[in-house]
Amino acid sequence: MRHATEILLNVAEVTHRSLGDCYEFILNQDLTIVECIKVSIPDRGVITPIRDPGSMLVGKLFELNHVRVNPSLDNQVMIDALTQALAKIGVEVLKRTRPNSMAMCYRPLGEITDNVRMYLDQGGQVIFLSPAAKKLRVVH
Repeated sequence: MRHATEILLNVAEVTHRSLGDCYEFILNQDLTIVECIKVSIPDRGVITPIRDPGSMLVGKLFELNHVRVNPSLDNQVMIDALTQALAKIGVEVLKRTRPNSMAMCYRPLGEITDNVRMYLDQGGQVIFLSPAAKKLRVVH
């Protein structure tokens, strides 16, 4: 089986009032964005490609909604990279999904213990933050 080299994060922009527009980030093994779209109106399917997320999305804060993988590939390397990045900010992943389980389609990581927020650096790399941490911990 071929190994996946990308993973998809569905995130919502955090605004002053609530959660805003949804975005989908496709990340590589370094957790850098290789593709990005903005889903402005999910029920109507209005999708806008973001050509340069490293500069277009600077200053925006996002919250993780869910993770998706390609079930026809071996996603373990990508899942491990994301799980390790979350562990570095103090977010645990419980009940990890087995590679051949049907849960891989709807819950590829397992259960995440906390809300996970993130922002992008100038190069499009995702920087994770955990609101559950007693003090701010940033992972590059």
